[in-house]
Amino acid sequence: MKKIFLFASAFVLFATLFLASCSKTEDPAANPSSTDPRARFLANWYIQENSSDFGPSTYYVNIIDSSNASYIMFKYLYGYHTRVGATFNGNNFTIPTQTIEGNIVSGTGTLSNSSRIDMTYLVRTAGSSYDTVRAVLTK
Repeated sequence: MKKIFLFASAFVLFATLFLASCSKTEDPAANPSSTDPRARFLANWYIQENSSDFGPSTYYVNIIDSSNASYIMFKYLYGYHTRVGATFNGNNFTIPTQTIEGNIVSGTGTLSNSSRIDMTYLVRTAGSSYDTVRAVLTK
């Protein structure tokens, strides 16, 4: 009886050690995007915005990387087919003043968590008229 108990105990101890040694570890080198600080922004986002000129609207925006590691690019922001560039610092980003499809665009935003961005941007649509847009992007 002691031999069976000793054998069973040794087997349980061996099985526990064996299974614990097989736990999966993630190799950071295997996923290079995890080291890119832009990676947390890059996705297809659902945007709900309120424009001072056009009222509320919803659509999708893609945030993609740029060849410049300091920039992220917005595809389809404000319905533009031209990409809008933004610099980022941590969870905050700035859309520097730029001319997109004949209009001047600028703004700021914050990545609130992994699935939400809050942003405000301005679009000069004609002369000195600005459309102020407040938006929430979600994944």
